[in-house]
Amino acid sequence: MLQLPSFRGAKVLAGKSSLHRIVSSLSVLEVSNADFSSKIVQTVQEEWYAEEIVISSLYTIKDSVEKQCETIQYLIDLGEVGLILYYVGIIVPKIPEEVLQLAESHNFIIICMPENDISLRYNEVIYEVMEAIVLDNQTINDNFVNETLEKVSFLPEHSRSVEIMLKLLSDRLKANLVLTNTQLDIANQVMWPRNSTLDVVSLIRGYAPHYIDGRARGENNDSACFIGHQIIRQKNGEPLYLFVIKENAKLPVKTIDKIGEVVQVAVNLWGDKHNEVSEYALVKAILNDESEKMRRLAHLLHIDVAAVQMMWLVYFEDLSEEKDIREDLAEHLSKYYQTAVIQTIDYCIVVLLGNGSYKSNEIEIAEEYMETTSYLSSISEMVYAPRMRNTTDVRRMYQLVNQVRKQIHLIYHERKWFTAAEIRSMKRAVDLSVQGEEVVEEWMSVIAPVLEDPESVRTLMTFLLDAKGSFDACSQLLFVHKNTVKYRVKKISELLGYDITKNSEFYDVYLACMIYRLINS
Repeated sequence: MLQLPSFRGAKVLAGKSSLHRIVSSLSVLEVSNADFSSKIVQTVQEEWYAEEIVISSLYTIKDSVEKQCETIQYLIDLGEVGLILYYVGIIVPKIPEEVLQLAESHNFIIICMPENDISLRYNEVIYEVMEAIVLDNQTINDNFVNETLEKVSFLPEHSRSVEIMLKLLSDRLKANLVLTNTQLDIANQVMWPRNSTLDVVSLIRGYAPHYIDGRARGENNDSACFIGHQIIRQKNGEPLYLFVIKENAKLPVKTIDKIGEVVQVAVNLWGDKHNEVSEYALVKAILNDESEKMRRLAHLLHIDVAAVQMMWLVYFEDLSEEKDIREDLAEHLSKYYQTAVIQTIDYCIVVLLGNGSYKSNEIEIAEEYMETTSYLSSISEMVYAPRMRNTTDVRRMYQLVNQVRKQIHLIYHERKWFTAAEIRSMKRAVDLSVQGEEVVEEWMSVIAPVLEDPESVRTLMTFLLDAKGSFDACSQLLFVHKNTVKYRVKKISELLGYDITKNSEFYDVYLACMIYRLINS
């Protein structure tokens, strides 16, 4: 892409190690407020933009380094390849070092178009890049299978799934892809365009009886639609049917074969027992954003996923105790919830709860379990996430916890269970800690008055992070009298200018303490 004439004079300022990445789409971002943009994207559809690059001038946030960093982080979280930045020196005086450091820490590409050049036009880059993409997409070469699998390898592990692969292929072919069992029940369905109302079920049921036995490779009575199919084998030998439905064009047989190869590999890697009907398969479908499969399994299992309003994530180290911990959780939760799905995914017991008793306080149920379970020593962390509005919230929280899980015990030395709010604060602290010296120094200035006194630092960190603001818990952890803790906390509050015993005042101090532990761990 960088060899195109419209990029002459452009400079790569961050993410040079990612220049081998594939770009298959391009978008313009001028609504640069990350909060507002995220609402738009999440309302339309939860997607992973693994091959998209963004054009922007950051005009609406040109005066806010903090908002610029938030926007870069937002694009990183979406999976965007990078940012092409226009009119530097005219709109944004210069690209802040904090922005570049954040991008570099995530291998996120920032391309600066020639500075102080008012004659630049977006449409030149848009035209040349999209023309190159269209020309490239017209051919399915012999390396197509390897190239497609390599693209998926760049995604976070939790995003690698059969449905994500189908989405990438659908975008490449501009076609509908449907995966069914032998009874033609849909397991996965990806539409092109995403809001298409094409009745693929009727098309498949009309097509299958005549062509699925292998006598024909793919024709259709409806001249406006071409249907091709491939048989996909699962690890257990059971077949699935892949249908490729293209409107107003016919795909070559070779292309259908290559698509079948890619989907076969995806099913081998991530689709074990892809048509299995079980609670485990349902949880995997929720976490992998396989919406069609999730709805089908929920219907077959008679589980009302819309009723799920609570999630626990229970992490453990010893696989031999997994079954016992699950049974222990089931026994405890059966007293309070009518809907309880409890399944293990990669050393994490995912608990989805709904239809709870209104007589019981939900956070107290979680506290009670951690206080009474005989498996506390086997549990490394537990996260309590209330107010899950839908399965999208469930998936996002699961992904968020796994993003910060490695840092949990760097921040919280003496704790095992955490709320969703604490996890979100943790993510913010982790992001801030890698935004460069200037940002870190700004946050350290919040607690600077006590940093030269080790006793005050230890008391502050223990009180806010480990003891959750409890004088009793803090005194036990520090092995000092409760009144000693009260005296120290009062003194620290006076020095900082924040009353760290009041929730309304101590959040900045709380965040600064998390960043301190991250950079000093």
